[in-house]
Amino acid sequence: MEIVLFELKEGTDKLRFCEAAAALSEVLETGVSGFKGRTLLHTPNEIQWTDIIYWTDMDMALAAMVQLKSEPAFQNFVSMIDSREITQRHLIPTNLNM
Repeated sequence: MEIVLFELKEGTDKLRFCEAAAALSEVLETGVSGFKGRTLLHTPNEIQWTDIIYWTDMDMALAAMVQLKSEPAFQNFVSMIDSREITQRHLIPTNLNM
């Protein structure tokens, strides 16, 4: 699982950002191997955002980042994010049924 915490650039139109997120989701669903699902969340005041992306495995997640860098939908999406306010984590589930 990949979790990205971020804030939008000041003045970013929230509707335009959500449209960009939807366009990126379509690219992920149709053209990126290993993509399993995505949830985009925000705080009530829409200042902090969290993008949770599920991948088949870590290798697929890392390969997707390389692939997406040249994808216009990804570039449009990230162009609205304040690059000073990004925290990204790749997480591996723990088996609790030991």
